[in-house]
Amino acid sequence: MSQIPPVNTYAQSYLSRFQTYQDELLQRLETLVNIDSGTRQAQGINRIMAYLQEWLTELGFTVTLHPSEPFGNNLVARRKGKGKARIMLVGHVDTVYEAGSVEKRPFCIRDGIAYGPGVIDMKSGDLMGIYALRALAEAGFEQYDELCVVFNNDEEVGSAGSAPLLKAIAKEFSVGLVLEPASTLEQIINSRKGTNKYIMQVAGIASHSGSSPTKGRSAVLELAHKIIAIHNLHSLFHNVTFNVTDIRSNEQLNIIPDKASCQISVRGYTNQSLDKAAEALEQIAAGSSVPDTRTTLIRTRGRPPYTSTPALKRLEEMVVAEGQALGLKLVLEPRGGVSDANLLMGAGVPTLDSLGPVGGNLHNLQKEYLQIDTLPIRGSMLAGLLQHICLSNLTGA
Repeated sequence: MSQIPPVNTYAQSYLSRFQTYQDELLQRLETLVNIDSGTRQAQGINRIMAYLQEWLTELGFTVTLHPSEPFGNNLVARRKGKGKARIMLVGHVDTVYEAGSVEKRPFCIRDGIAYGPGVIDMKSGDLMGIYALRALAEAGFEQYDELCVVFNNDEEVGSAGSAPLLKAIAKEFSVGLVLEPASTLEQIINSRKGTNKYIMQVAGIASHSGSSPTKGRSAVLELAHKIIAIHNLHSLFHNVTFNVTDIRSNEQLNIIPDKASCQISVRGYTNQSLDKAAEALEQIAAGSSVPDTRTTLIRTRGRPPYTSTPALKRLEEMVVAEGQALGLKLVLEPRGGVSDANLLMGAGVPTLDSLGPVGGNLHNLQKEYLQIDTLPIRGSMLAGLLQHICLSNLTGA
């Protein structure tokens, strides 16, 4: 009986190297975290990009900056090699926090946990990716045609300004790796929901709420009926979520409101489910519980969903093997939140996501954290995965 030959893995050879990087990496992480870089805080974002440009240039990458107003610079770094693989690594430097957040919650380390704005989402992942590239360079590994790193400036608001750049670059590459954080040491994300955004606007009839209340037709009351109907869609659509927010109306207290609106975020794992959700929302908009009210619904398509493909399954097998080499039993999971992996997969590039370090409490200024001891493990796994891809036949090497 023939035996299946063992799979060559490479992550274990990078672990000790990553452990020697730890102190410097944390020093650099403190520098980046202590710069306010909320979306549209262009000055801080550009300061961070300048540091990243310097550190990537030291590794032999050619770096270009691509401004997109009002967000600041995007960064694209490229390095040519001697093989065939073409791999794209992606991260973002913007956070969700307002200016002044660093002063309220500067970088600190307590009991092996690092805290600070953007420490896990995702400045530590950006740095870990750079150090994985450094590990390859110091090992003399160049069996790739080109490595490309893209750090963008507006991921937290949907990558509106950077999406054209990401999609254009993605067409040049055969593999995408996204450095978003993981929730556990053994987690890898291999599918994400897509998003649609809606504005629902209701028009009623204004009237004085005291002297002639029966002549009015309340847009607020009609919108309330519709919001309840939208919430009830959860029982009809499996794995699709409907979230209503930003509810608005006329401000006059003595007038029955003739205007009301809300925004709706819809997320689903397939385009088909998003389209069916759109049909259901249109039906809700077309009906009325309050007579003489009219509703309009405006749909804006966001980042597309992505699910596993045959090419992505090959990547999954490789990262699982590299995790096993470090004693990890990786779990490939879906996630409801979106990332730039949605854009890369939408451009036809098989992409693994959440390859960064482990942490949690994203978007919570007081609690966001990084588990420091996961940096060498996840970093060496990433370096091993890069080498594994380059030496595989996935990209024709």
